[in-house]
Amino acid sequence: MTHRPRVSIGVPVYNGERFLPQTLDSLLAQTYEDFELIVADNASTDATEQICRAYAERDRRVVYDRSPENRGATWNLNRLPALATCDYFKWAMADDLCSPDHLRQCVEALDRDAGAVLACTQTSFIDENGNPAGAPAACWDLRSDSAADRLRVVIQVGGHWANADALAGVIRRDAVVKTGLFPRYQGGDKRPLAELSLLGRFVEIPELLQQRRIHSGNTGAANPAFSKKRLEQIEWMLRFFGGSRWEVVLPTWCLYVDYFGIIAGSNLRASEKMRLAADILRVAKWNRHYLGSELTTAFRVAVIKR
Repeated sequence: MTHRPRVSIGVPVYNGERFLPQTLDSLLAQTYEDFELIVADNASTDATEQICRAYAERDRRVVYDRSPENRGATWNLNRLPALATCDYFKWAMADDLCSPDHLRQCVEALDRDAGAVLACTQTSFIDENGNPAGAPAACWDLRSDSAADRLRVVIQVGGHWANADALAGVIRRDAVVKTGLFPRYQGGDKRPLAELSLLGRFVEIPELLQQRRIHSGNTGAANPAFSKKRLEQIEWMLRFFGGSRWEVVLPTWCLYVDYFGIIAGSNLRASEKMRLAADILRVAKWNRHYLGSELTTAFRVAVIKR
């Protein structure tokens, strides 16, 4: 019988030739070796395909899956759990790096704690040349036994790099497939985090075992302000995420609507749901300038497109 590894690592990539070899090398150098490494290529037009096929020939753990067409980054992210075969799952971005003990420590943390659904490490930041770029970031403090308290943390904590860093940890695959995965709007990584927070605790390993690369290709560099170039940026983001125009120009509104839906569909008590709904309204009040800016952008885009 063919051995089934315990961890599936999913790497979504599109035109990643510059950083992809470093990423794959860091993953294949893990001290925990019982994993499969699935690279999901979203119809790259550079040397990504040749790089991936060369790695797959050298290491049997590497599985290469190429889409015949580019269907957007969100689609490519979301298809990876379905390609995975293992009990544990990890997303790994094609430009980030993992220290050799990252996988081992995350797997051991989940093995020790049956009530945890996700284990992540602290993250340091590097620039395109591998030099330090900013202060390290912690993960999320979601150790509470209360599902409502964990979800409250996700709702109340503003968007920052820890969002994606937590989702680059190791997650129980049966928990991942119970979520709606990534939506098609910027900052949508908080939706699967919210869903996962209802399913169990998050464990943080207090060591810097992951490196997030900051460079011009990061989607987080998008400027939310409306400018002469904003329409071109919106068109690019439509292609990148594969979403509708309103998902792109109204991402904060979409996120809050999704939060309300997650709360309504949860098994929480009615009183907890009401308190969490109030939390969303308070956060919306704090972020009213973002909400107003998005409505202004949506209006201007609608007028321009008429």
